[in-house]
Amino acid sequence: MLKPRQYESLRLSLFCGEPLPISSATAWLEAAPNSVLENLYGPTELTISCTLYQWDRFRSPEESDLEIVPIGYPHPGMNVLVTDHNLNEVAPGEEGELLMNGPQMSPGYWRDPEKTAAAFVVPPGKSDVYYRTGDRVRRPTENRPLTHLGRTDFQIKVLGHRVELGEIEAVVRKVAGLDGVIAVGWPVTVSGAGGIEVFIEGEVKEKDALRGAVGAALPEYMVPKRFHCMNRLPRNVNNKFDRKAMLKLLEEGV
Repeated sequence: MLKPRQYESLRLSLFCGEPLPISSATAWLEAAPNSVLENLYGPTELTISCTLYQWDRFRSPEESDLEIVPIGYPHPGMNVLVTDHNLNEVAPGEEGELLMNGPQMSPGYWRDPEKTAAAFVVPPGKSDVYYRTGDRVRRPTENRPLTHLGRTDFQIKVLGHRVELGEIEAVVRKVAGLDGVIAVGWPVTVSGAGGIEVFIEGEVKEKDALRGAVGAALPEYMVPKRFHCMNRLPRNVNNKFDRKAMLKLLEEGV
């Protein structure tokens, strides 16, 4: 529904809440060509926004991962660690879980010491408490920004292979030209999932052509078995895509 130069008087555009696809950012800036676009990131436990990235049409596409706008640089006073599953910091350029602390960090969860102990931790070699965001990022090299790679709980095993659902979503988004794309493992097995199914918000006229293009870009075990197109994908109370609801639809035989 966006039209070129539709919002010429807009000066500042802030996006926050979901990963921001490059295609959405560029489409928005065609409609608001005089606007500065900034992508903000942060969970509630870090007081909503704790990193920021300003889009640059020349530099930013090369700085992005998985066709998603970077989440950028921490706000002043906020500290970043990117760690492996043992909470040891990974090398620059490698991916891991994002941990942060600083003046915006919550002291914990109200009357829930077990949940607090699991999420607010002291990593090896550190003396301060950090919050485990559950988000996968790439540790920056030199002055590059943090890039968001998905959730740690979106890593699954399919037929014995470790699969990053975000990688599949990025390929489908690029090929289909649609931003609302969610990949889930289905059917669920003891060791992970028997395959991949993809939900798309919007219409795909040639699913066979889409499957062929996606298959040319991904190994066979990552190629979705089916594509489910919907006018609007299920969302939770926070208006985020609801993966559990999509799995429920598969259980019901959608």
